[in-house]
Formats: sequence, C-alpha cells, structure tokens
Amino acid sequence: MLIGITYSIVILLSCIFGAIVGLSGGLFFRPIFDAIGHHDVMNIGFFASSAILFMAIVSTIKKIQDGTKINPKIAILVSLGAVFGGTIGNLLLEYFLAFFQHETTVQYIQIVVTIIVLIISLILTAKNDLRCELRNNILIVILGVFLGTIATFLGIGGGPLNVPIFMIFFGMNIKDATAYSIVVILFSHLSRLVTLGLTVGYLYFDLAILPFVIIAASFGGLIGAKLTKISSEKTVKRLFQGALCLVILLNIISGLILF
Repeated sequence: MLIGITYSIVILLSCIFGAIVGLSGGLFFRPIFDAIGHHDVMNIGFFASSAILFMAIVSTIKKIQDGTKINPKIAILVSLGAVFGGTIGNLLLEYFLAFFQHETTVQYIQIVVTIIVLIISLILTAKNDLRCELRNNILIVILGVFLGTIATFLGIGGGPLNVPIFMIFFGMNIKDATAYSIVVILFSHLSRLVTLGLTVGYLYFDLAILPFVIIAASFGGLIGAKLTKISSEKTVKRLFQGALCLVILLNIISGLILF
C-alpha cells in the first residue's frame, strides 16, 4: 500500500508536467523508481507504459475538446511507425536483459542513452532556423518507427525527441508539437503493453500496483491538459527545456545511486 501511494504521488506530479510540455511522465518517474529499487526493470517498464498510456489518452481527449487541431494524416502515419517501433524497442530491451548478466548494466545503458537523447533534444529545440515540411509518407512512417523504438526501449515515452522532430520536420510551434507528441506516445505505449502481454505475460507483473498507476496518470493527464490551454507558447518552451535539464539531472543521480 505504501509503495502504491508513493508511486501515485510521483506519477501524478510527473504526468501533470509531462502533459503540459508533451513529455511522458516516464521521463520523470522512471529514474525515481529505479532509485527506489522496489521493482525490477521489467516491472518499472510496465508501470511506465501503463501510466504513459492513460495519461496520453486523457490528455489527448481533453486537448481535442479544448479545440486543438490535429492533422489525421500526420498523426496516423507517425503513430503507425511508432507502434512498430514500440515493438522493436520492447524486443530490444528484452534482448539486452537476456544478453547481460546483471540488469543493472541495462539500467546504466538506458540512463546513458537517455542523457544523450535529452542533450540532442535541447540542441534541436533551440535551433529555430531548422524548419521544413516533410510530405513523403514513407519517410513519415520511418520517422515514427525511429521515435517509437527509442521511446519504448528507454521507457521515456518519446516526448524529448517527438517535440523537436514535429517542430523541425512539420514546421509546428511547440504547443502543437506537444499535442502530436502525446498522440504518438499513446500509440507507441499501447503497442508495448500488447507486446508485453504476448511475450512476458501480464501475470509476471505486480498487478496490485496497477490501479494506483492508472488513477494517478489519468488525473495527471487531465490536469496537465487544462494547464496547457492557459499557458503561452513561450512558457511551454521554457518548461520543456527546463524539464529536459531536470530529467538529465535525475538520470545522473539515479546512475550514481545504482553505482
């Protein structure tokens, strides 16, 4: 019960902030859960994907109700690629867990790659002159595959790369990019949960924690979407960049604790 309440508080706060800036809460709570050390890598990944999925569903519905316009073609093509990429990312994680003798090694790999991805994202977001209009459907799907693979393998929901990718390749402002990012996050982690069920089996996981995860993530997505509506583009961009810096710090601390 205590660990469920602890997870709920962390997930709620993480998903509120994540829904505002188009980042999944997994970016924030995954390193915290790693540091707590109560569950193994696979359980943490399962909780992360479950929380991210419900946060994304609630946030997307709320943003559409509030008038956010989403181009179905772009959203569907990138999401289809992300679904396939999510499967690749999950299989890649299982391979790494089987290949290395200690799962701590896999956690270190995730932490290092996450930090690299976040630094790249910070650089790309700051480059306002990098803008184009990607129209080739095949390239759009491939872009989705890449995003889904990275997001699922790292358990971070994809937002750190989704947002700058949508800004750069589709000429979006950051508020629109966050909305599309949440949609892609939704489909990539839905794919991961289905894959986990077919490969590992849901009975492997600590399902007693799941209600805490779902309720906290859903409320986080709803509150975050409401706050997005009243925030300016400049504010969202600053929060996004600040969030990336915070998560880099969290991953460094998590790595030091594991060491």
